Parts: sequence; C-alpha cells; structure tokens
Amino acid sequence: MALPRSGLTEISLDNNHSESIKIKYPPKRRKFFRADDPIPWHLACLFGFQQVMVCVSALLVVPFWVADLVCPGQDINLVKVRLISSTFICSGINTIIQTFFGMRLALLQGTAFAYVPSIIAYVSLDGNTCNATAQDYVPPEVYESKLAVIQGCLIASSVVPMLIAATGLVGRLTKFIGPITVSPLILLLMISTMDNTVERMEKHWVAIIQAATLFATTLYLAEVRVPLPGLRDGKFYWYRVHVFGQYPYLIAIIISWVFCVFLTVTNLVGPDSEARTDKAINILAIQNAPWVRVPYPGQFGAPKFHLGLFFGFLVSAMASVIESVGDYHAIARISQERSPPSHAINRGIFAEGFGSFISGLLGPGVGLTTHTENIGVIGITKVASRTTLMVAGVWLILLGMFTKVGAVLSTIPDPLVGGVLASSMAMVSGVAIANTQSVDLKNSRNMGIIGFALVCGLVIPKYFVRHPIVTGIVELDQALQVILTLQMFIGALVACILDNTVPGATREERGLRERGQAHDLGPNNRDIYLYTPLLQNFIDNQKWLQMFPMTPKSKKGGSSNRVGDVDF
Repeated sequence: MALPRSGLTEISLDNNHSESIKIKYPPKRRKFFRADDPIPWHLACLFGFQQVMVCVSALLVVPFWVADLVCPGQDINLVKVRLISSTFICSGINTIIQTFFGMRLALLQGTAFAYVPSIIAYVSLDGNTCNATAQDYVPPEVYESKLAVIQGCLIASSVVPMLIAATGLVGRLTKFIGPITVSPLILLLMISTMDNTVERMEKHWVAIIQAATLFATTLYLAEVRVPLPGLRDGKFYWYRVHVFGQYPYLIAIIISWVFCVFLTVTNLVGPDSEARTDKAINILAIQNAPWVRVPYPGQFGAPKFHLGLFFGFLVSAMASVIESVGDYHAIARISQERSPPSHAINRGIFAEGFGSFISGLLGPGVGLTTHTENIGVIGITKVASRTTLMVAGVWLILLGMFTKVGAVLSTIPDPLVGGVLASSMAMVSGVAIANTQSVDLKNSRNMGIIGFALVCGLVIPKYFVRHPIVTGIVELDQALQVILTLQMFIGALVACILDNTVPGATREERGLRERGQAHDLGPNNRDIYLYTPLLQNFIDNQKWLQMFPMTPKSKKGGSSNRVGDVDF
C-alpha cells in the first residue's frame, strides 16, 4: 500500500501479530506568502487595510505636529485636514512606486520624523516665532508662507538622495555592509524608538490592553484555526482560518479602540484622559473635514527657499537613507529573500527621494521613508506579498481623498499607537539577532566588533545630547548635531569601519557570501529583485539602460576571501 509522502508513520503489532499502520499528520501551519506569491484579492484587501491601520496613527502625528508649528491660529483644523489629505495620498503613491518599481519588496512609505527637528529650528528663528492660540486670527499668507518655504526646501533636498542613488553611490557603499554592520544598525534602530514608544504607552493604562491583546494573538493564538461559515461548490461549508495569526494587528486595534469608546461613553475616564475618543480637537477635525478633497501642487503658494532649513533637511534626508538601508536588509530577511543587491538598494533610495519630491509638491511638509513597524507586521503575519502593500497604497490614496474617513481614524488614542510600536519593534529586534546566524560568533573578533558598535551607538549620541556642538555656524551646528545624535548612524558607521579593516576573519566567518558564488534564487529560480518578465525583457533589450546603476542585473564579483587581502 502506498503511503502519503507527508506525515509520520507508526507500525505496531496487534493481538493477531499482524501489522497495523497509523499515520500521524503534522499540524497544518500558516502559509508564508513570499513577495511573488499570488494572493486572493479579498485577502490582499484585508492584509493591506491591516498595514494601513498600523501606520495610520504615525501618519497623522506629523501633520498635526507641522500644523501646530506653522501657527495658523483659528485655521488650525483647516490646515490639519489639508496636511492629512496630502500625507495619505503621498504615502500611498510612494508605497506603490517603492513596492513595484523600487526595492520590489513589501515596504510601506510614510512620513519621516527625522525632518521635524529641522522644522522646529526654522520656526524658532527670529521673525518666524508665533504665539497665536486656536482662538486668534492669523492671516493665511503668514502661515502659508512658512509652508511654502518648507515645501521648497523639501523639493531641493530630495534631489540629493535621488542623485546619489542614480550614480550608484549608495549601492557601492552597501558592498562594505554585512551582517556585522546590519545587526547593530537594526538593534539601534529599535532602541531609538523606545523613548517614543514609552512616551505613548505611559499616557494611559489602556496601552496594556492593546499590548496584551496583540501579544496573545501573535504568540498564543497564531496557529489556532477558527471555523468560519462560507460556500463551496454551492454548498454551505465551514472554513478553518488562521484569523488571529493573519490579522493580529487589525484585531488588537479594533478591540482596544472599541474598549476606549466604551470607556468614553460610560465616562469611566476623565475628560482630559488620553483614552477618550471624543476629544474636542478630533471632533472639530471630523466636522470641518470635507467629504472629498484632492491636494494639488502649489496649494500653499509657490515654493520658497531658506538656506538653513535646506541644510537641515539635507541632513534629515541622509539620516533617512541610512535608516532605510537597514530597513531593506530587515525586510529581505523577514521576507525570506537574499540580501538586496546594489541595484535594488539604489532604486529603493531613488524611490524614497522621489517620494519626498512628491511630498514637497503636494505639501505634507516632511520627506517620506520606510516605516519600520510595518516590517514587523510582515514578520508576524507571514504575508510578505508585494500585492498586499500595493493594495495598502490604494487604501491610503482613498483615505487621503475621502478626508472625513481619515479624520475619524485620527480619533485612535495615542497609547494604542505605543502598543503597536512595542510589538512591531519586538519583531524587528528579533530580526536583528537572527541576522547574525550566518556570522561565526565563536570568533572573538566578530563579537568584539558587534559589542563595540552597540556601545558606541548608545554612548556617543548621549554625550552630544548633553553637550551640543558649538562651532559658531548655526547651520553647521544643526547638521552635526543631527548626525552625531543619531544612534543607528554612529553604531553602523563604527561596525562598518571595523568589519572592513580589522583582519582575522574570512568572508564566510563574517557572514558574507564568497565572491563569485551564485545566489540562491529559490525553488522558482526567480530573482525577486527583477521586474516582471515583460518589463525585464524590454530592459534587457535596451543596452543603454545597462549603464545605469539602478538597472536590475546579475551580481558579479571577484574571489578574494579575507578582509586583509581584499582590494575594495
């Protein structure tokens, strides 16, 4: 008798001494959707909406922040609605561009907080200060002029990352970056978000409900298959679905949000509590938001320029580039794909720069970058399909156009955002640790570099926070202060320099692929970083396109083996 190929078999003797066969099947586990795997559209819509729900609060923070900084007085809600609409639409457009044309992995693009300190410094300059309250009248030309300057400087600064990506500089630098550099970078990226996470969670104990629900669904209930009714071949049928494992964030956010609504309706929390969903500012935003609004270039006037803000945005853009390189390696690891090649990283950075350019045209006020928390979502849900993120991009565009819906989503209490960030960063930190599995950690050289990089990434930024640099040149002081207080930049820089200069380890011991060795393209023999066959065939037939560093191509290398012997 032929036995099923899957499952374990037991052969035992009964009382008649005849053999009996028992087959034990392993428990059915959730399918892992890789970047190229087809996914049903109804599931893609749900997974995409879940990604939006995770990032929506973070997307709302910056428009609220920028609106307060430009000081529009009694027009505060009008400005917020316009900025929210622009932010969602720019985020959606750039997410689609990044996922399909850029890195070709599931990456959600959103507002970059690295730009906010530069805006704070700009509005604090003499002549830009404003003390108007929400009850005071401020002429529109005053705050729109500030927004026009922010837009103009963002457009100018976004050209720089596009240029370094188009010339291949970013991709060349990544040849020096291995797991010993990436792991400290990702860990410090996680650590750098902890202050923001704690600040959000400590606002109210409801964050504990959010975090507990999320961890329960992701750790204890992920493999539980829930029976759901449906139809198959025209007959009633019970489908068994991994609801908790596939939609943990959606479930946790809805449950905790409804719980906050319950606390609000029953007045179990005070009028000023962070758990309330009926705050006056949110209600006004909902009431004043139009049903449909489409942002357009020049809505705040013609873009203007300010040298100091330009240099601040330039540093912010470079900080985002460094962070994104770490995110690219993290998403590749979580998506079970090989490390991103140079051409993919070049395209990814170019796509982010182009997204910031669009942001400067339409007016969110800050550049765009990869949202790390959404990478953590992929690790937990096991859905790395790029289709999901392109659907998420469409969701974001629709939310930006139907601003009434976006205003309703703004009522999500801030403590719940902290719970989402905590669980997402937990997954990201796990990725950083798993990234070292290809490194020989018995080699004291490797352990020393990783440890030293982490310590430097924590100590040096703390020092410069307490002792700011003073050169006498305001713009230079601001630029150096941003760079030297960026934990992931310092840690990654130290790790990269040491890993490429300290001898005593082969490329294999450093976790790097031997030069000239072919990449594992997986069972489908498909390079995930290439375009679709039709588009790729067109590119291959255009020889002039091969001259560009962003063009998809096979990686080539030498055969040298040791750090001390490699001619970089």
